Amino acid sequence: MFLMAISILVIVETIGFFLAKRYDMSEKVDKGIEICYWKLSYRRKFIRTLCFIPVSVIIIIEFYKEFQSYMFTGIIGVVFFISIFIQAFYNYKRWKNEIEE
Repeated sequence: MFLMAISILVIVETIGFFLAKRYDMSEKVDKGIEICYWKLSYRRKFIRTLCFIPVSVIIIIEFYKEFQSYMFTGIIGVVFFISIFIQAFYNYKRWKNEIEE
């Protein structure tokens, strides 16, 4: 089970790496619908990150319903909110730097 989870994680990270390299130098989209995260401008990435907050709350509630553990739910909650906060802060700073240039 653990080996399968690690192999899935490696595959997902590899695909993410290649997609990031492919769309790194492409023109960024600031209007309209865009599914691929890497093609978005930093303003749109920031908005998408903020929209993920309610989804993460729902995920945390479902973790609690499934495992009935405050400690496990707390750890997952802290990891989600720290990663969302760091990502939102980074995208906001890059968006403001884009505007200044």
